[in-house]
Amino acid sequence: MKIFTIIGYTNSGKTTTLIEIIKELVNRGYNVNSVKHVHIANFTIDTEGKDSWRHRGAGASITAVRGDNETAIIYKKSLNAIELLPHFNGDFLALEGFSEEKLVPKILCSKNIADLEERLQDSVFAISGIISAEIKEFKGINAINGLTNIKELVDLIEENAIDAEELVAKYH
Repeated sequence: MKIFTIIGYTNSGKTTTLIEIIKELVNRGYNVNSVKHVHIANFTIDTEGKDSWRHRGAGASITAVRGDNETAIIYKKSLNAIELLPHFNGDFLALEGFSEEKLVPKILCSKNIADLEERLQDSVFAISGIISAEIKEFKGINAINGLTNIKELVDLIEENAIDAEELVAKYH
C-alpha cells in the first residue's frame, strides 16, 4: 500500500482536489482507502449519552458502532499514520490533513503565495488547490490544478507516494 497526504488551510481546495485524485486512482484500477483529519476543536464521533459512549464509560478501550450500512471503530485517541496502517488494505491510503507527519509525501493546497511560504515542507512533492490556477511552480515544485490536469497530478502521486513498509521502517 502506498501513502500520501494532502495538506493546506481550510478552503484551499484540499477536499475537492482529493476527491478528483481518488476518482482518477480508481479509474486507473486502484483500490483507494482514505482518512480525513478533522480540525474542529473537541470534535468527537462518540456522542455523550449514547450506548457506545456508555460502553467507554464502563471501561472499554475501543468501541465500535455498527449499522446496516457502515461501521465506525472508535479509539479514544488520535492515531498517527503508522497506527492507522493496520486498518487499511488498499493500493493507496490517501490522507487529508496529517501535516505533522514529516515522512509522508505531501501535496500542498493553497489559496495564495503567503500560505505556500508558511506551509511548505521538505516532504511536499506537488502544489495544488486554488493557487494552482495562478502559478505553474513554486520554489521548483510543480503546481498542478487538480480540476483541469488530474492525470498529471496522479502521475506524480504514483511516483512519490511512500510504500507503507518503507514508512514503517523510516519511522522506527
